[in-house]
Amino acid sequence: MILPLESANLEVEYPWNWEQIQADAELIKNTNTNILPDFDFEDKATPGQYTVFWTLQALDIYSTYRGLKYECVYEANPLVGSNPDLVRLVTHKTVFLHPVALLQPYNVLSQDTMQGYNVVYTTVVYNNYRVWNNARKVCTKR
Repeated sequence: MILPLESANLEVEYPWNWEQIQADAELIKNTNTNILPDFDFEDKATPGQYTVFWTLQALDIYSTYRGLKYECVYEANPLVGSNPDLVRLVTHKTVFLHPVALLQPYNVLSQDTMQGYNVVYTTVVYNNYRVWNNARKVCTKR
């Protein structure tokens, strides 16, 4: 059912001042003030950036787990303890990265944000492999 649009009075009781309307339009056109907010459009993260991100997460778990097999190596993250097992490492990543997994299909993260995450995790993985490599040379296994 479609209801008709009804109004009490559509009659204009005041005469239009076309000269004033044109003058106001000209003023608005020439003003430097923008009444709308500035929108900052960012490029969305690419599928490749997400692939790198998740690969780095797997490498972080793997390199941490392998490094922790040596007595001189401990985990620096206080949330998982100094010598976490593989289940704790995977559970920690799952809990803390779940928001990223939820947001990925909606593509709300920007390229800059993902690049920042990937730079940080590349550094983490590099450090893990460096520690693991040094531990293999000078430490005994647990």
